[in-house]
Amino acid sequence: MILHIQWLLALFSLFKCCNCFNFQRVGKILNIKRQQNLGATTTTTTIERNTDSKTVTSSSDDDFFDADVGIIGAGPAGLALSHALLNRGYKVKVFERRTSFRPVGAAVFMYPLALNALREVSPILEEKLRSVSTPIRKISLTSIVDETLDVGTDRLDEATEVFGSPFVSVKFWDMLCALREGLPDEIFHFGHEMVEFQHMPDDDGDHDNKGGVLLQFRQTKDGSNDDDEEQSITTKAKVKVLIDAAGIRSKTRQQLVGDKPIPRLRATFAVAPKDGIKKTIGIGANGDRQLSFLVGDGVAVTTASLANGDVWWTQTRYDDDPTAPIPTGNEQSLRDRLKERFEPWPQEIKGLVEATDSKDVIECTIAELPVSFRWGERDVTLLGDSAHAQLPALGLGISTAFSDVSELCKQIDKFGLNRKALRWYEAVRVPQTAFLQLASRMAYFANIYLG
Repeated sequence: MILHIQWLLALFSLFKCCNCFNFQRVGKILNIKRQQNLGATTTTTTIERNTDSKTVTSSSDDDFFDADVGIIGAGPAGLALSHALLNRGYKVKVFERRTSFRPVGAAVFMYPLALNALREVSPILEEKLRSVSTPIRKISLTSIVDETLDVGTDRLDEATEVFGSPFVSVKFWDMLCALREGLPDEIFHFGHEMVEFQHMPDDDGDHDNKGGVLLQFRQTKDGSNDDDEEQSITTKAKVKVLIDAAGIRSKTRQQLVGDKPIPRLRATFAVAPKDGIKKTIGIGANGDRQLSFLVGDGVAVTTASLANGDVWWTQTRYDDDPTAPIPTGNEQSLRDRLKERFEPWPQEIKGLVEATDSKDVIECTIAELPVSFRWGERDVTLLGDSAHAQLPALGLGISTAFSDVSELCKQIDKFGLNRKALRWYEAVRVPQTAFLQLASRMAYFANIYLG
């Protein structure tokens, strides 16, 4: 979480440069031209396997498909993409592992790029998200062990004029609710965990007349635990295009690329409620719309003001074992660990922890995915963290995901909902996000060195 304020502005400038770059040569290098030999007709009814994928026979009738697009994941990227595709007249189904749409996560920080990208997708959607977000006015970096480290700026209100949108913080659940508003209930299929996908062959040897994708899910019954395999059944769906935005645990990614998440560190985060803060440290103790980074003694802490008076806080200790099992079911043990960890810290930080109910504190392992230059094949592609899950050292997750949605929509508008659009989307976004993944990784290692 350690970063100098100048890094934020320099990084956003790099975003602008990335978005202005011409990627036609990259597209040629990645050989996105259509292969003439991909249209062979399949006449057998058995599954035909190769090293990259699976193929099944299908009908060319559009009524054969359950949807034009199957989206895996009802997170921010999946919801934003659903709006965009529905607005363009496509039939969409969203498959979500969770058994219901319910509160999840704590809060996030977003660069101006996030709102700019969302505005390109839908100005109405961008306005909804902005209405539940808190514009950041001040950002600071300080240390509890080095009093000379005190940098920052209180001029971030000028960001809208300079970058087109403000830097903002927002509760994750508020963001999800804002992005889901206006989407019909019938497109959602909760309790559907992706198992695998199978390609269906092109019809009559015509590569443009694509066969689509057969999806297989483990469906969890309502009221069951998301991970309860004994209470699950297997279901299938046929879609013309599969876009996986399920996140770092994406089964589509595992099938396409075969890699696994790399655990890097253990983090604790929560939102301290306004009423609890009032009792422990007083309202306004975190400053007026302030994003703060505090470091010292191997621990990094981030705090961010939220519009309703709540404060989002996170802590990371770099010598924690990210592969160790996460303790569960013992709130007092968690509170004791946090109390010991924050004993030497300022009262403002200890007060935030004390103001937070232990059951609202989330402990998790922070991981990243290796950089991959392969996001898809045929009628399948990845989006968001499924494609480029990165470490939170630079706070890029939501911003890059919305940029994925924006770029994919541009390519669909240009070429239609087909493989050419998917491949051009990948040709543009793969090199951009690869750079940002590596930048986040470098910042993470710099944090360890400095912290």
